Formats: sequence, C-alpha cells, structure tokens
Amino acid sequence: MPNSIKICYILPEYSENIAGHFYHHYELLKELSKRLDIFLILEKSDSNDIKLANKVYIQKFRFIPLRMLESFLAILKARFLGYKIFYTHYCYIGGINAAIISKLFGGKSYYWNCAMNWLFRQRTLPGWGYKLSMKLSHCLVTGSREMKKGYIEHYNLKSERIKIMPNWVNLNRFKSAKNQITKSKSRTILFIHWLSKRKGADMIVPIMNNLKLRIKNLKLVVIGEGPYKDKLLEEIKENRLEEFIEILGGIPHKQITDYYSMANIFLMPSMEEGFPRVLLEAMASGIPYVASDVGAVREISPEAAQKFLVKPGDVEMFVNKIETLLSDKKVYDKFRKEELKKVKEYSLEKIIDKFIDIIS
Repeated sequence: MPNSIKICYILPEYSENIAGHFYHHYELLKELSKRLDIFLILEKSDSNDIKLANKVYIQKFRFIPLRMLESFLAILKARFLGYKIFYTHYCYIGGINAAIISKLFGGKSYYWNCAMNWLFRQRTLPGWGYKLSMKLSHCLVTGSREMKKGYIEHYNLKSERIKIMPNWVNLNRFKSAKNQITKSKSRTILFIHWLSKRKGADMIVPIMNNLKLRIKNLKLVVIGEGPYKDKLLEEIKENRLEEFIEILGGIPHKQITDYYSMANIFLMPSMEEGFPRVLLEAMASGIPYVASDVGAVREISPEAAQKFLVKPGDVEMFVNKIETLLSDKKVYDKFRKEELKKVKEYSLEKIIDKFIDIIS
C-alpha cells in the first residue's frame, strides 16, 4: 500500500444504478483507495461486481432480521484485519457497532450525519439509532459550521467531538452547461429530490400554478421518488398542469447530468436540509437556484445566490425569485458566474485532502 492509513468505510447501500447521493461516495472511494487502505462494508447491495478500485476490500450483506449481528461481525472482521479507523456514513447500525468495537478492541469511530432531524420527532428506531450513534462515536462528522452548531445545541455534543467535512461534487462530471436565458425558447425549472413534504414536494403545484400566469413557455421537470409522488400526480391532474409539470421518477445518478444541462433554474423548496448535494450539482452545472434558507444552504451559497434564498413554505416569494431570475439576464449571469467560482471550494480533490486530514 502507498499509504499506511487503514480505514473501514461503512455505507448503507451500493448500486450502479442508484438514484441517490451515495453515487458521490463511489467516486470518492475510487480516488481515496489510491491513497488509503480501505475495507468497504455495504449494508445493502444489488451488484455482484463492485469495482471501486483494486485496493478496496469489500464485505457486503443484506438487510435481514439479524442485520445488527451481521454488521457487528463484518466490522469485527475488519478490526481483526488491522483496521482501527471506522468511518460510517448515516447508517446507525454500522455507526453503533463501529463505536462499540472500537471501544472494546481499540480504534476510533467517526459517524457522519448532516440533517436537521431535531425539527421532527424521531420516536422511531432509526431516530434513536442516529442519536445513539452520535453519542457513542468518538467523533461526529458533519457538513458545515451551522450544522455543527445545531448538533451542539440539540444533542448536547461537545464542540471538540464534532469535525466539519463539506460535501463534494465531481466537477469533471458536472460541467457547466450553456443554459443562458433565451427568450425565444422554453424555460425549464428542475426539481431533483426525495418526494416528501419534508423536501417541499407539496409546494411544486402551488408554485407552478402561480408561475404559469406570469411566464410563458415554462416547464417544471421533477426527478425523484417518494411517499408524496402519488399525491403530487393527483394535484397536477386536479389543477390541469399536465403540460407544465413532468414527473420522471427516479433517474440513475450517473445519468443525472443530462437533466441539469437542459435546465435554466433549479428549485429546492425543502423544509429542512443539512448540506444539500443537489445545490452543489446545480452550482457545478452553472444553474442558478431558488432554495429554502435552511441548514447550510446560506453558508455554501455565493453572495449573488443568497438573494434568492427563501423562507421555507413561502410560495409567493419562490415565485417572485424565479420570475426575477428568468426576466433579468444580468442578474442571472452574475449568479451563474459566482456559483461556478464558489463550487470549486467543494471539488472532489479538495475534500479528499480534508477527509484524510480529519482521520489522520
């Protein structure tokens, strides 16, 4: 190995055709494995041929009633093979087991979480699991200064036990598209997220109902699955918005850049966020956005973008901000220029250095 650092990296899921943000981790791991000795543990996988890199060790198992035991044994195996650093992304089962094993047999456990879960009652097994993972782990890793403050305040964690590692984006994959405003062509608004009220799916129809009266040749493309999907389809039909809103469902993340390239505006009306990767993707694609002012959104947004951050749930303000971007080319171009510069701070290469610095 070119580097003596050995790390056990624990992910909830792997799939070549996954539609969610875990795809970013596969890119990270491929590059990390050139510098670190990695033992990868997957809690769920539908792929029989996982090729992240030659130096990645893989132990995978599926969700079954005894998954807590399987997780424990997989992590224990990594520990006995000499891996003393454990890094768990989100999955509470892996986080709890990694913390226990590192305390019993030596080592250090890092648990990554970045969500405003304190806004919602978490009286569920996952809710208690996330809290226990944070309490037991040697270190909580989160995405921003604002999120760190939130965890300290709401979960009584000590500041020195929380490290900050921003999310990242592969700038080579998300290249800036020529999506300048053209008055003679249709305009496209893009929504990519889990379809739930928590992520603002219930605001899509009210926003579009207002926008269709103000802007011609406008279309909203929705990508994602979730519990609100059927309700959203009903709302679209009830409001006769079929020609204005298109629901595409889940799209494999490796194909998602095609949809960013066709968009003029990105919409994110979430009620809560931690460090939304979709905004990094929009920024890297050169697409101005109108987003809820929650979590780390203001912290990661350039100055021009901060004027287009909206109080969650304010339909009228979302409509006004979108209309401004689509009607003022000067404002639009300034936003675009600043976000393309700002997003370089979150490049895959820079975050790899940050990651290694945290665990070293």
